[in-house]
Amino acid sequence: MRIIDGHNVIGAAEAFGLALSQSDKEERLLRLLSSYRSRRRRREPTLVVFDGHHGRLAVGPRRYSHAGIEVEWAVGESADAVIVRRVKSAPRPGEIEVVTSDQALLSSVTGWGAKGTRSPAFLDRIAEAMAEEPAPEKPEAPSQTEVAEWLERFDREK
Repeated sequence: MRIIDGHNVIGAAEAFGLALSQSDKEERLLRLLSSYRSRRRRREPTLVVFDGHHGRLAVGPRRYSHAGIEVEWAVGESADAVIVRRVKSAPRPGEIEVVTSDQALLSSVTGWGAKGTRSPAFLDRIAEAMAEEPAPEKPEAPSQTEVAEWLERFDREK
């Protein structure tokens, strides 16, 4: 499992057009992570934890899923506290990778047996995956003949 300190990663993702000042920064990060996941053969469970006080509070549920990625807003506590609690309560913390550049958080989770990855190193992996396998090309527009055939086949006037 991978647990991502969402706002910490956003702060390091300038090369991907992300910034903490953006009003839709969380959605942008989730789209980036979703694209990264779709390019990987092995799609490990992923949890992104956002601080509720950094930017906007979650609109809607505190926990939800976005394109196979679990999202949790830390309300009433820090994202760091949520992440540490998740690692401490995990049956096998050694199977968890925590992505952040917060040194105190890294020390805490690695002390509980989780693997720590700094945000820039994780973002480098995303950049490599994006470069290796480009996004599928947009299909060409249909020719006039193809359009005529489809219109005839489905007879739009009925």
